[in-house]
Amino acid sequence: VASAFILMGLALIFLDGGSLQYDAVRTLFANWQETPNPTLIIVAFIMLISGFSIKAGVAPFHGWLPDAYQSAPAPVSVILGGIVTKMAGVYAIIRLVDDLLTETGVVGMAFMLLGIFSIVLGAISALGVRDFKRILAFSSVSQIGYIVLGVSCGSGLGFIGALLHFFNHATFKSTLFVNSAAVESRTGTTDIEQLGGLQKQMPITGTSNIIAFLSTAGIPPLAGFWSKLLIIIAVWQAHGGVVAGIALCATIFTVAYFLLLQRKVFFGPSRDALTDIKEAAFPIKLASILLTCITVGAGIAFPWILRFLQAQGWL
Repeated sequence: VASAFILMGLALIFLDGGSLQYDAVRTLFANWQETPNPTLIIVAFIMLISGFSIKAGVAPFHGWLPDAYQSAPAPVSVILGGIVTKMAGVYAIIRLVDDLLTETGVVGMAFMLLGIFSIVLGAISALGVRDFKRILAFSSVSQIGYIVLGVSCGSGLGFIGALLHFFNHATFKSTLFVNSAAVESRTGTTDIEQLGGLQKQMPITGTSNIIAFLSTAGIPPLAGFWSKLLIIIAVWQAHGGVVAGIALCATIFTVAYFLLLQRKVFFGPSRDALTDIKEAAFPIKLASILLTCITVGAGIAFPWILRFLQAQGWL
């Protein structure tokens, strides 16, 4: 469905503009009211935004994402959560807004509304879920909302924040899905109501899970804090304090559902059936450690990264 929307949008652009070259499409979008068929351009806008939003899992186009993440085998969930939705949808949205829709304010407003809605809906939905991977799926909906919100600002600061959160989300969400795979491989379930007390048996998995969820919530000095900070500043400058305040307050829900997950899975009372559980196999454990090191290292090194970006004139 998403691909059909995108192809339809491209077809309408070609019908009205006669070209799909970036320069031609950028000019067409900037002067859409003066084109022979402005209605076609409006429909093309809607088709492209809808198609890429479906691929990215942005609310309210996220219906496929929780079921896909939960039902997929553990390795596939890691790829879906860490890479696929980012490259297939989020990266396309960044390129669409940055390269083609720079002069179209209504598109920025549309992505701002989609981003805020996605942030809030994803965070609230995660609170009522009892499956480890499904919680992470709704968390992805919320975190992708931050990326889209940064893109909607149309400023250099917003794009840098979005790109950094793009990278950070890929690392900390991959860590969390790797940890869910570790738990599932040892216990045979991802139902958090059937788990508990795994911190003692799986200390590496439990500790990396804490670091990853703190980064997701934007707790300093981890990597997720810095990218969210840049996005919030950019949103404040572009859309005002109300929108920035909503995005900032949504972090409370992020902390809430991850604290619930951590308590239910790792810090709750140990269940008799799980007393003989051991740490995950070495490949899974190694992946979790490496991804955690990237999250911590990127957070600590961020001041130097920021100076580099400023030296290049990107901020």
